[in-house]
Amino acid sequence: MNCSDTRASKQPSDEIAGKPAGIIFTDFDGTLFNSEHYVTDENFEALRSARNAGYITTIATGRSLFSFRRVAASLSRPIEEYLDYLIFSSGAGVIHSGPSIRGFDVAVTKDELIEAEGLQPASAFDAAGLLFRRGIDFMIQRSVPENHGFVYIKSNGAVNPDFYRRIRIYSEYAESLDCGNEDSELEQIEKACYEGVSQLVAIVPPAGNANEDTYKNELIDYLRHRLKDCSVLRTTSPIDHRSMWIEVFSPNVSKSKSAERLTQSLKLTATDALAIGNDFNDEDLLHWAGTGRTVDEAPDEMKKNHKSAGRSVDSAVAAAIKDFID
Repeated sequence: MNCSDTRASKQPSDEIAGKPAGIIFTDFDGTLFNSEHYVTDENFEALRSARNAGYITTIATGRSLFSFRRVAASLSRPIEEYLDYLIFSSGAGVIHSGPSIRGFDVAVTKDELIEAEGLQPASAFDAAGLLFRRGIDFMIQRSVPENHGFVYIKSNGAVNPDFYRRIRIYSEYAESLDCGNEDSELEQIEKACYEGVSQLVAIVPPAGNANEDTYKNELIDYLRHRLKDCSVLRTTSPIDHRSMWIEVFSPNVSKSKSAERLTQSLKLTATDALAIGNDFNDEDLLHWAGTGRTVDEAPDEMKKNHKSAGRSVDSAVAAAIKDFID
């Protein structure tokens, strides 16, 4: 299956005088925004110190821009004053840091985005059809920057609380297939895929048995094999912290690919980069960066490959930045 992309991109404006000293990428949930759901003062100050020392600071999050703006409004400090860029939706969008990334007082338009990636309609339908036939519950997300909106498809009768919780969280922006529509479910899915798609989000509930990890790994391998021209990313649900989320993007989308393009535009290389993350969708970014760090709360298999900077609640991001810039 070919998952070619629809892509709008432009170079970052030349806001940095001279070549930066380096670039720092940090994941948000469970990393900068710790497991207790706040950003420590030490982390804020580390970002400030890095910028003062000539480093570019960037958050690379799986959250949509809408979701990030909502949580950013609750932080103790204005996060945009500590950042240069925001990579959101695991790389489907990139935007300059500014007042529009926090809260909803300032509107965001597509023209403000450095990058906005989307799936071709036929590719989105191919992937959606595969998920549907496999009996996997999923959402078809709208185009960036409106990709907090989605059509949801319950593909089987199995219990999936995390799936329904996500629908409730975004109830104002979520719609189901129309049971009264004379079109078949697949025909309705196809129509949704031709209305602009950033990604698909599939939610697999925890099995609660000894074979769960094997099943999840085999499912990811299967989908990556069938959708080999797509970017298929795995992450842990930020809602119940147990379900597996599978996101299907265009082949240009991942945290590392967006980081690479941004880094190159600033005349830097991966060697000049620090990346900090805590979950499976950060692995490609940590592997790409010259210096990759995880946190103590990360899955054991990630900690086998990347040194931990400490607990997220103990300002692991600050510790990693200090080691990197000193």
